[in-house]
Amino acid sequence: MKKLFKQYKYAEVINQENLLPDFKDDYSFFANKDNLKNNPNAVYAVLHYVPNCHHIAAKNLLFQEKDECWKFFDRTAHFLTYGQFSDYIDDVSPALMYGLFLQRQKLIEISLSKLGGYLEKEVYKANQDYIGQAVYPSSYLIHFLIKKYAIENPLYERILEYGKGPGLYKRIIDEWDSKFSEIEPAYWNSLCDYHLENLKGSKREDSEHLWYGLVPMELLNIFIVRKRLGLDIPVIDHELFKTPMAKYPPDQTGYSPELDAKFQLAYRTVQQQKKFSYEEIVEMIKQEFGEGASIFY
Repeated sequence: MKKLFKQYKYAEVINQENLLPDFKDDYSFFANKDNLKNNPNAVYAVLHYVPNCHHIAAKNLLFQEKDECWKFFDRTAHFLTYGQFSDYIDDVSPALMYGLFLQRQKLIEISLSKLGGYLEKEVYKANQDYIGQAVYPSSYLIHFLIKKYAIENPLYERILEYGKGPGLYKRIIDEWDSKFSEIEPAYWNSLCDYHLENLKGSKREDSEHLWYGLVPMELLNIFIVRKRLGLDIPVIDHELFKTPMAKYPPDQTGYSPELDAKFQLAYRTVQQQKKFSYEEIVEMIKQEFGEGASIFY
């Protein structure tokens, strides 16, 4: 575990002001005249870049046990949802995973709608790259959990047509109505080990949980849904659950997309099909919410 903490540099303090030039450059690249005219949604791609602005900052601050981390987790959920364009099943899963982690139903519904549209594309019916695509076990799990969360998800049965199934998570699905507190600890430890094994990123098989780092988000989401339903949850004795990375988000993170200057730069550009400067967006937010607004930079 210490080696992984060092590898991911979770103790590093990230200065958000230093990242602004990179974010502005990426925005200028995507908010070009052709995109504004023909494909303004492409501007949302800027939200995927400069990861220290969102998911890396979130995990670092969580490790450092700073409450501001939850605003960055919420920002990550929004950035992943709006900035997601790849049409493979696995590529939508991180947005769904973060959306459920923060319990943002609107974001989950947006991601499901996007994936539903992808599944209807002709390439899914004719191209072997799509027909035979590999699917991570956790992708089946997140769709199952969303269904149990009581969000309409007709896609769960659809994605079962692809890949090789939920693997280690099959027991979660098959025994959902059982008492999880009575499942042997060795099973939960195997799921924690599986999470850690899939953080290496040297090949696809080792990359399943890269977006979540040492946050066991897929397991925490299992327990978030079960808590919501009044079902029991187990006590995990694995070392991963003894770290700051295994915390549950609070009900209120303090994040508001309306006050997020970076998100609003992309969002307003798409909505108005007009290029703005970052400074113009900040002034717009101040005019709408007052000079004392808690703008998230």
